[in-house]
Amino acid sequence: MKIYAIVAGFGLLLAALTMQTLRLGAEQRAHADTKAKHAEQLRDMFEAARLAEASARAEEQRRTAEVQKAADEATQAMERARADAAAADAAGQRLRDRIAALTAAGRPAAGPAAATSAGPPADATADLLALVQRRLDEAADGIARHADAARTAGAACERSYDAVRMAEP
Repeated sequence: MKIYAIVAGFGLLLAALTMQTLRLGAEQRAHADTKAKHAEQLRDMFEAARLAEASARAEEQRRTAEVQKAADEATQAMERARADAAAADAAGQRLRDRIAALTAAGRPAAGPAAATSAGPPADATADLLALVQRRLDEAADGIARHADAARTAGAACERSYDAVRMAEP
């Protein structure tokens, strides 16, 4: 009877060890599955981070290119405005020269035998007209240069802002 008890005890111990071994094997497989899933999630996260970084760099490069393009266009616009201002200044100078020539043509020649068709008040008026015309041209040129610069800078700023805001929500 003791042998039966020992065999029965040994059988129970063997059954308990077998159960424990099976449970331990199941836990090891579950742990291996969890590790594999975790490694897969890490790979996915790293890949998503890499793609997000690449996307952010591409967007940064796009924005930088757009801002540079706006700056280049503004520089070209300023050069065109300067050329237009120089042409307008030259036209104004020709107009002033013409006024001076007309004023000089209306004055009597120097000397006692010269006819006096235009008197001193007409000469003073013509000189005043030439002076006023010259000063108005100079003021208009300065205002036009300032307006051109402000308009070009504002347009460049607006294009840069639009380029940067284009991809934002």
